Amino acid sequence: MVKVYDYSAGSDTPMALCLGFFDCLHLGHTEIIGGAKEAGLKLGAEPALFTFDVSPAEFLNKSGEGEIFTLRERLYRMDELGIHSAVTVRCDEAFLSTPPEEFLSALTDRFNIRAIFCGADYTYGAKGAGNVGSLRAFCGKKNIFFKAYELKRDENGEKIASRKIREFVKNGDIRSINRYLPLPYIIMGKVVHGRHDGRKIGFPTANVNLEKDKLKPKTGVYYTNVTLCGKKYPCITNVGDHPTFDDYSVNVETHIIGFDGDLYGRTITVEFMDKIRDIVKFNSKEEIAEQLRKDVMFAREKFEND
Repeated sequence: MVKVYDYSAGSDTPMALCLGFFDCLHLGHTEIIGGAKEAGLKLGAEPALFTFDVSPAEFLNKSGEGEIFTLRERLYRMDELGIHSAVTVRCDEAFLSTPPEEFLSALTDRFNIRAIFCGADYTYGAKGAGNVGSLRAFCGKKNIFFKAYELKRDENGEKIASRKIREFVKNGDIRSINRYLPLPYIIMGKVVHGRHDGRKIGFPTANVNLEKDKLKPKTGVYYTNVTLCGKKYPCITNVGDHPTFDDYSVNVETHIIGFDGDLYGRTITVEFMDKIRDIVKFNSKEEIAEQLRKDVMFAREKFEND
């Protein structure tokens, strides 16, 4: 479980801090995390990530599409990657207008920073006026260990960047998303009651309530996994509407293969592994049930091979 420190409150705990937004914790981010973990052991400091409660782009209404990973999802993945502390800041006009030097001074006054890590393209302060050069100079004055990591690139030499992953999510390209992430793409949410149409045709589903600031993947049927009580199950997940049942509301519904239990009110984490097909309107309940049997077979085979 991740310990969350509020930026405005501060802490005396010695920290090796990773600066950035870390909106999806991609492979470039994990290099920075690795540096903080290593330095933490040497310096007797707690490796920690700095992040926002919501995306600055969302706050400024520049995208309006949502975040690749919500704060809760980022904290969940951080924990799995071995970072058990986070410094979170409320993204508002006051913070975004803070001059670069003032931000760094406030950060180091409030927290016991022993080391700072970031990517080579990191910017900070009002209008992103601060950069790696000014951050290095500041750390030198404060006797804080500092390292900036070169940008990580894929096999084609292209920078691994959140904006690229965002496009993969919007296109439902799960394989490409997962090539850029150390762990599979996820959706976390509380299981709520739905229309129970799946149960009526022999395929009960967990209706996962999406957080309002979550970037939704392209509509479709996906092969996914869910871990419950320490056991991982293969699943098929419908993201979108349900035209066969004349239900055009958009949600996330997951049929957990081989699981029989009550999940209502529980928060589950759905790992996306591959896309199976697009959503289509079938002519009858029998026809969709037959297709779902094929989808389940696909998911079972993939799960066994994985």
